[in-house]
Amino acid sequence: MRTGRRVAAMALAVTATAIVAGCTGGTPASSPTSAATSPAAGAAAELPAVFAASVSFLTADHGALGERIALLSSRNGHLVRWLTPRRDGTFDAVLSVHDGWVYFLRDVGSVSVWRVPVAGGGAQFVLAGATAYAVSPDGRAVAYVTSADHGDDLELVARNLVTGRQNTIVMATKPDPDANNWPPGVSGLTWAPDDAHLAVQFGLTAAINRVLVFDAFTARTLADGRTAPSACEVTARPVCEEFEPAYLASGALTYVVQRISGSGAASASLIAWQAGRRATLFSFPGGAFPTYDMTAQGQAIWVDYPAEPKGPWPIWRWSGGAPVEITALPPLGASPYYGVGGVAW
Repeated sequence: MRTGRRVAAMALAVTATAIVAGCTGGTPASSPTSAATSPAAGAAAELPAVFAASVSFLTADHGALGERIALLSSRNGHLVRWLTPRRDGTFDAVLSVHDGWVYFLRDVGSVSVWRVPVAGGGAQFVLAGATAYAVSPDGRAVAYVTSADHGDDLELVARNLVTGRQNTIVMATKPDPDANNWPPGVSGLTWAPDDAHLAVQFGLTAAINRVLVFDAFTARTLADGRTAPSACEVTARPVCEEFEPAYLASGALTYVVQRISGSGAASASLIAWQAGRRATLFSFPGGAFPTYDMTAQGQAIWVDYPAEPKGPWPIWRWSGGAPVEITALPPLGASPYYGVGGVAW
């Protein structure tokens, strides 16, 4: 579902007015704690066998950089297969996994959405010019983020593939040609189980990120976005931000809250919100979550930063209880690996 930091950096976005607080839409259910910490209470809670990851690489002479998509075991982190080829200067950044397909952004100077079968095979072109893309749970609708008016507007578009109904939400408009915070980021696009609401991570700047929920087919502007009761205090210090929205099958909205203290120490927690209640599900070991995703059944996976410079990158998994470290990826620069840009399952 989620995009990772590279995808967020690729997103085209715009300056906007202040984020408006309120309550999320969607169909309320009972308790976010029971829905999220007890995955068996939802639909099938079986752990997905694999997850997709965007793996960066350098050429042998370190003269060029690229990114390709790998399929890894969620039990031991081992490589199952490569899903996209290694091409210097091509960046394939994973977005989501849906109905046997891995959706990803391909950047070769211009950005477009593609998909490739989990079982392996040729990639298929989906959409040009979009920087985020999400398929609804029932597959009947899609949403994507794109620019308009020669890049002066950023729009979130929802489209029903069956009826043809389409709605455009203007996320922001460039205030002037010299704006130094253009573009901010829109990433983490995800549908609620009701196929009527969308959640996104909106980054006005690198240090201001909030999770917003929209009525997919009636919202018109960023001001129509709503948030759960914020776990972040509106203060300069400590820095407090919201990242990586994901819906559970129960309708609960989950997202990551990260705080950075005045001394620079970071801490991060996974939050669930539903029916006016907010619950903390767990705290991330080490306080960081560089690449992260969650399933609708309440299982999270992420790749953590190395504990020391040029060290291995741990892969963590959570499906209730304490997070479990399942393996570690090679240190940066270990051929052919040079870091992870995003994960999804």
